[in-house]
Amino acid sequence: MELKPIYLITRLGILVSISILVGSMSSLFLWGLEQIAWIRNETPWLLFGLPLVGIFFHVIKTYDFPFSNGSANDLVTQINEDKSSRNPQAGISGIYAIVSTWLSHLVGASVGREGAAVLFGGNVAQMALQKLNCPSQEKSIWIRAGMAAGFSSIFGTPMAGCFFGLEIGTVGKIHWPSLIACISASFLANFISLHVWGTKHVFYPLVFLPPISMLFWAKLISIGLFLGIIGLIYKRLESNISNLLAQLPRQTILKGLFSGLILFVLFQIPIFKSSIGLGSEYLLEPFQETYSNIEFAGSKLIATTLSLALGFKGGEATPLFLIGSHATSSLSEWIQLPHAFLAAIGFICLYCGLTKTPITGLCLGIELFGPSAWACYLIVTCLVMYISGNTGLFKSQMVAKWIPKTPYQ
Repeated sequence: MELKPIYLITRLGILVSISILVGSMSSLFLWGLEQIAWIRNETPWLLFGLPLVGIFFHVIKTYDFPFSNGSANDLVTQINEDKSSRNPQAGISGIYAIVSTWLSHLVGASVGREGAAVLFGGNVAQMALQKLNCPSQEKSIWIRAGMAAGFSSIFGTPMAGCFFGLEIGTVGKIHWPSLIACISASFLANFISLHVWGTKHVFYPLVFLPPISMLFWAKLISIGLFLGIIGLIYKRLESNISNLLAQLPRQTILKGLFSGLILFVLFQIPIFKSSIGLGSEYLLEPFQETYSNIEFAGSKLIATTLSLALGFKGGEATPLFLIGSHATSSLSEWIQLPHAFLAAIGFICLYCGLTKTPITGLCLGIELFGPSAWACYLIVTCLVMYISGNTGLFKSQMVAKWIPKTPYQ
């Protein structure tokens, strides 16, 4: 079928618009997080704001404000639907995701950052589709491209961003019709963020593959089992806390106050003080022989599951990067593998195993740590995918028939 010039120009315009908007917003978002982290470190009393912010989020949720309903999980639902659906609040929802994540970080909640960027990217794509009345069969392609642009520009990893968009809808299936849109939006958004706005990302050390032997593969499998159990604990803990909170009486202000007070009290315990906020200052520590800390991994896991389950807003990638890398690096003396190698495996495979995106994990590992251990990222991510249960962080994901099922969710 011959494509008309107006069709090509319109789609090129959508692609460029999504990439520029998402790349620019990611830069603004990351700059805002840096300023907020500095302000919070200089003014520790901001932790007293946790109950007030808890009340704010519970009021928004209870009264069902339209702009607050969007989530990355909803975008996954959208790309798996055949029918076209309009979201008149798409633009406001994207802005709310950014602002609410800033607010959560300001008072010290242990949440990530990628959720807001991915949601903003998908919502920008939805806005473009609605404004131009694009056919419903293009919906999945452009929302995937927006999510890819958000992931790419927030981490500086365009190939991982591309495959995140391609993999996120169905576990075990890549949506090849979206390839051109995802790879173009991912690389262009990352270019805008890096070279137009000068965004700086964390520079990680190169990681090299240890000597290969049968014992090495046995150790690698044991690491996968270890991370899979951590992932399962993370999922179950967050789910159980959410269900417990949902059973409380619907007293909006009291429930919000209760949520904030729980986190405030938690952060007064010495072991949890390092889990306040994003924790990006701890990202490089597990790659050094003297800094890996299993206690930090445990406290970060508890603080993050509590923060998200109690209603604070943000992503899960950076906390899971920290939990996985610190937990696996602390095993170095036990299983006689280099700290940096173990940290890279935990960093990549816990998050990508829980999002059920193994090719994203492969690309993310290569882009951040070099290609030497590429097969290890893929193998361990697949192990975490299986051991952590059938459902991941995105509960709306579909599952390909060939993917083996566990007897538990």
